[in-house]
Amino acid sequence: MTDLIDTSVTTATSPHVLIAVDDSETSVRAAQTAYRLFGDDAHYTVINVATNETVLWGEDSLQSGMVYPLAVPGAGYVGAIPFQVVGTDSDEVATDRLDDAERRADDIAREAGIPAAQALGDTGDAADAIVAAAHDHHADVIVVGSHDRNWFARLFTGSVAKTVVRDADVPVLIAR
Repeated sequence: MTDLIDTSVTTATSPHVLIAVDDSETSVRAAQTAYRLFGDDAHYTVINVATNETVLWGEDSLQSGMVYPLAVPGAGYVGAIPFQVVGTDSDEVATDRLDDAERRADDIAREAGIPAAQALGDTGDAADAIVAAAHDHHADVIVVGSHDRNWFARLFTGSVAKTVVRDADVPVLIAR
C-alpha cells in the first residue's frame, strides 16, 4: 500500500518588510523594531520620501508654498488653496532630492543594523509613495514610526502613519 500522506515540510517564504523612514530618531527606532521582530530571514526595503520643495517666485510678498484662503462671497471662508510655482530646473532638483532620499534610507538601514536592505528614495506625498512602494515591491508588512506631536500640529497637518494605515492593502506596524 502506498503512503498517501505527504511528510515533506512546507516552509513559508520569508516576509518582505517595507520600512518607511524620515530624518528623525523615531525612524531609526522603527527600523530596529522591524529588524528585531522579523529577524535575519526577512527581506527589507527601506524607503525615504522627500517632499517636493517649491521655488520662490519673484521678490514680492506672494511666495510659493504658502496656503491662501479661499472665500466665496455670501458663504464666508470655505477652504484653502495651496499655491506652488515650479522652477525651470525642477528635473535636476528632483533628481538630487531623489538621490538624497535614497541615501537617507540607506543611512538609516545601516544605523539600525539591518544588513542587505534595499534603499529606495521617492519624492512627493509621503503616504502615497509608501503605499505605492508596498504595492510595487510586494511588501507583506509596512513599518512606520510615529511622531509625538502636540494637538495644534495634529489639527493642521495630517499624519503620514494614519494615512498609510487607512490606504494600505497590507498590515501596517506603527512603531513608537
